[in-house]
Amino acid sequence: MSKHKKESFFWTSYSDLMTSLFFVMLVLFVLVIVLLHKKISEQGATIKELERITQIDRQFEPLIKSGKFQYYPDSKKFVAKDLVGHEIFQPLQTKILSEYIKPTIEVGREVEILLQKLSKENADFSYQLVIEGNMANRWDHSINKDQREGYKTSYERALAVYLLWLSNGIDLRKYNTEVLICGSGYSGLDRDKTEDNNKRFSIQIIPKISSPNK
Repeated sequence: MSKHKKESFFWTSYSDLMTSLFFVMLVLFVLVIVLLHKKISEQGATIKELERITQIDRQFEPLIKSGKFQYYPDSKKFVAKDLVGHEIFQPLQTKILSEYIKPTIEVGREVEILLQKLSKENADFSYQLVIEGNMANRWDHSINKDQREGYKTSYERALAVYLLWLSNGIDLRKYNTEVLICGSGYSGLDRDKTEDNNKRFSIQIIPKISSPNK
């Protein structure tokens, strides 16, 4: 092969290689732009969703202003004020005492009014309502905070509250709300330093933006 032909072959191959590389770089560039646009769009949606959750948090204020609840901002829990410091159940029992049935129903009505309002104003949102039963330890904290019976009894107390509401026509699931019933026993966040004040139940309302597959 002559020198001229070798050089011609080299430059032809070189040109083909550069064209291929240019094409690859072009495809990668387009791919990066598409992914970046998608990421920015997702972040924009996330920011808007977070802003909406913040707005909804402000809509929880009527529960505080009603005077029936004490609010714990760190854990976003509401505690029924009228029932704090009262043994609304028989000691270690799960049946609500008769004198506390009416105040407990009134608390349920307040929650229902709020959830009804939220579901109308934020139709594309769903909510989780957590009803948490609590137990008061002894003055010297001698009961193990992870005692099995404490968890069981506090759960059954939260269930008693929910069933009382349901039997009085307070069906919170109607308002695009999932109801979770739990018991923290002798543990849990925002426990009162005065143990007797932990003879209570608390609620937490959690807005959910969309399902994972969206």
